[in-house]
Amino acid sequence: MEYRELFAAIDARPFRPFKVEIVSGRQIDVTHPDNIMVLPSRQRVHHIEVYQTEPWDMAIIWPEGLAALLFPAEGPAAGPADFGT
Repeated sequence: MEYRELFAAIDARPFRPFKVEIVSGRQIDVTHPDNIMVLPSRQRVHHIEVYQTEPWDMAIIWPEGLAALLFPAEGPAAGPADFGT
């Protein structure tokens, strides 16, 4: 996966929640742009941190572990659980 896809999802206005899928198959919700950090910077990615508040959790993702970004289905019936796989 290319970083520019991740950066575009983080910077999207209005922000659309998405999931980060890692190579193990785990999917991690990104519900707000403030809940994901690329460290130490976008020019030199060492790792990515994703925070969740309900329940509180944090995931540290190494760049080689990124597999895909998943976005909810578009349309009037789309809800929080309508993420594609």
